[in-house]
Amino acid sequence: MGARTSWSRVRVERGIYLLPNGKYAVCCRRAGRLLYRTVGSDLLLARSERQALVTAAEAGVAPVSPRLRFDTVAGRWLERFEAKVAAGERHPRTLEAHRYHLDRHLLPELGRRQIASITVDDVAELLHRLRGKACSAKTSASALATLESVMRFARRRGWIVADPVERLEHDERPRPERRRQRVLGRAEIERLLGVCSPRDRLMIATVLYTGLRISELLGLVWDDVDFAGGVIHVRAQLSRAHLGAPARRVAPKTPASVRDVPLVPQLARLLSAHRQRSPFARGADWVFATARGAPTATATSAGAPSDAPPSSLG
Repeated sequence: MGARTSWSRVRVERGIYLLPNGKYAVCCRRAGRLLYRTVGSDLLLARSERQALVTAAEAGVAPVSPRLRFDTVAGRWLERFEAKVAAGERHPRTLEAHRYHLDRHLLPELGRRQIASITVDDVAELLHRLRGKACSAKTSASALATLESVMRFARRRGWIVADPVERLEHDERPRPERRRQRVLGRAEIERLLGVCSPRDRLMIATVLYTGLRISELLGLVWDDVDFAGGVIHVRAQLSRAHLGAPARRVAPKTPASVRDVPLVPQLARLLSAHRQRSPFARGADWVFATARGAPTATATSAGAPSDAPPSSLG
């Protein structure tokens, strides 16, 4: 046998090493990267495993890092996505949606699994469990989109050979149904506002009269409300709050979301009265603020993420 290395393993023959625990390790190189496997304590088996590894490497069907866990790969993928958000290449709301599905659905089920061991059947079982938790088809589809992004990231780096999400049958994939949108009539609006609590009535009226998204509504500051011009300037939206990261104004999801919305007289009167009553009436103050001047979205969460999934992964 050869001399000991700095890793306290002994070279038995080409590509086979004896480890301190009595087991053998086999290795070979693929595209300049070292492929490494620990096998049993039988030398004949180690020789067989080493030949199988060489054959798989030459055929391009051996993952570079088969022991990487899903949570490790997901963390590296998330760091890369965060860098894209910081560079303005991706949107913060999309990052929030991916974080939600990782924390809520994917890491609890797959986090400790070796990513190369995850099969199409495991993915199908994950979707089955989500249905069992009464997750909607839209939520399941969004969680699957996050999983597929992580798997594509791993495949590109040679950490897995095949993407199990790609192998799903068409009928195994969640298929969200498009819901028909209906505009409320005047009588319906009056009935809805009549049963709202005073705290919620103005927010709901603003949504009804402007068509703003919830994140856009909660992200409004008084400088956005142009009473003289009769418009609301939609220039930002409110991010989701996370532990250690309070909600803040971020850019809208798409350039088309930056727009001016007509401020009808009925709503203008309600907002003007609200501003006169509010202790937070400066231009940079939130239109819908808590008693402490924070955006309303953080009032019930105390800085913790909401259980409701983000609306989109676009």
